[in-house]
Amino acid sequence: MWTKLSNHFFRGLIVLLPLFVTVWLLWFMFSFMDGILGGILSLTFGHPMPGLGFIITITIIILAGYLANYFIGEKLFMLIDNLLIKVPIVKTVYSSAKQINDSLFQAGGSKGLTKACLVEYPRQGVYSVGFLTAQTSREILRNTGKSGMVNVFIPNTPTPATGFLVIVPAEDVIMLDIKTEEALKLIVSAGVLQPKERIC
Repeated sequence: MWTKLSNHFFRGLIVLLPLFVTVWLLWFMFSFMDGILGGILSLTFGHPMPGLGFIITITIIILAGYLANYFIGEKLFMLIDNLLIKVPIVKTVYSSAKQINDSLFQAGGSKGLTKACLVEYPRQGVYSVGFLTAQTSREILRNTGKSGMVNVFIPNTPTPATGFLVIVPAEDVIMLDIKTEEALKLIVSAGVLQPKERIC
């Protein structure tokens, strides 16, 4: 009896695991986005209003995307960008985040910054999905006494906006024949959403 129950349990776990992961990711994204403005709204109205922060955040994102398609919106974002770059401390964080964003996700970024790859990280035998960003600086090469090193950005799951920079020999990097969007979906979904198979 216990053997049958154990088999049913593990079978059910395997069947429902994708659903659990999907629900967890959606809940995480909802909580994160709702929390961005949730605290401000709670202070404004005097009591928590779950979901309202999420709705307003989504609306702001869509509105920003809409305005970015037009000349006035583009000029407005350029003005905000110039203001933030002049603010002490803020400019350091903002400029770094903007450079990563422009390099990895903007269409105008360098082609070398959007190549998905695999590297052995955090140890040998364990592979992580990353993005080849650039050749390593001469200063690092000089101090390590090695040549042919490259920079690889390894995004976190499920928030790829943050991650780790690893510097590895170019021959240890395994390039992937998948689009950036597919690699990001794989990372954000914790491996649930697999890249589409290429037909040769």
